[in-house]
Amino acid sequence: MKNVLVIIGKLKIGGAEKIGRDIGYYAPSSYKIHYIVWGEDIGDYEKELEEKGCTIHHMAPPSHGYWSFCSQLKKLIVENHIDVIHSHTMFNSGWVMMIGKWVGVPIRISHSHSIRGPEHRSWFKNLYENTMRVLINRFATHRVACGQSAGEWLYGKEAFHKHGILIYNGISLKEYEYSQEHRSRIRQQYRLEDSFVIGHVGHLATVKNQIFLIEMLPELLKVRTNTKLLLLGDGNDKEMLQMRIQELELEDSIIFTGNVSNVGEYMSAMDVFAFPSLYEGMPLALVEAQTNGLPCVVSSRIPKDIHLTDLVQARDLVKEEWVSSLLSVKRIDSELYAQKMYDLGFDTQGMLQKIYALYK
Repeated sequence: MKNVLVIIGKLKIGGAEKIGRDIGYYAPSSYKIHYIVWGEDIGDYEKELEEKGCTIHHMAPPSHGYWSFCSQLKKLIVENHIDVIHSHTMFNSGWVMMIGKWVGVPIRISHSHSIRGPEHRSWFKNLYENTMRVLINRFATHRVACGQSAGEWLYGKEAFHKHGILIYNGISLKEYEYSQEHRSRIRQQYRLEDSFVIGHVGHLATVKNQIFLIEMLPELLKVRTNTKLLLLGDGNDKEMLQMRIQELELEDSIIFTGNVSNVGEYMSAMDVFAFPSLYEGMPLALVEAQTNGLPCVVSSRIPKDIHLTDLVQARDLVKEEWVSSLLSVKRIDSELYAQKMYDLGFDTQGMLQKIYALYK
């Protein structure tokens, strides 16, 4: 049996986290999966992974002390006879790849899920990322990314073009197929039968930019008074967003669902999907939305890799443009798109087979 160490920041509900979860949840019996997560908080996926025989190790992140982190990581690798390291923690993977090499782990995989954040970066941040990029490229045996832009960002354009491996984030396509039954049930549950429903899925965090949708909503309501904004997810920005909703007197037009396990059913209830992120890698929510046949209006800051079907429109973060686009789209042949996404290779099992092949 091979011992695989998957390093993921958190095992909470989210895009990259779901990929990390699926690796352990569906792992063949020939692999024993260990996880490292940051901090002591118990993530949403931990219980089910432990029930599948996975082991979860909680550690302080590298930023709490690089020497201490490296020392603990080395000890954990040796004590658990780790054969494969699969790190999803972006630039922090530099430390992981280096320690893995030093203690003789034969397979060391770095996996990129994102791209550059805000443009204003400190000299220390740039120095750290450049240093980690060197360590990753020197000590990783495999450089994986969920999209071309994500790979170029973490490893550098030349390095990814020469040595990179592109593995799309996969989903359980069946769960996201459009369903008229689910549409009717969810819309009835939230009293949305006669509403124009704009949907969004994501952590309530600055990068996801839900505040843009909230502040745009009054303009939409002037044109289409039955508009509702359906926000799936939870996060640190929730209180701030709710305060802004109260200021704009939008309480009757916005619904927070929190984290839900049946995202695909909620997507069937939506009329259009809005995704105004400030930056992203290869966002899983947009793979899910296109599988559902849901028209998508997205930020132009998101890489073009995600334009997988004719459902996606990219717009600059200008309210007038978004109002016009959101009001002009409509669902057509939604039930046909799951097969299109399967043909493109976005099913979970296809993704996992590529990952498990690297472990061999």
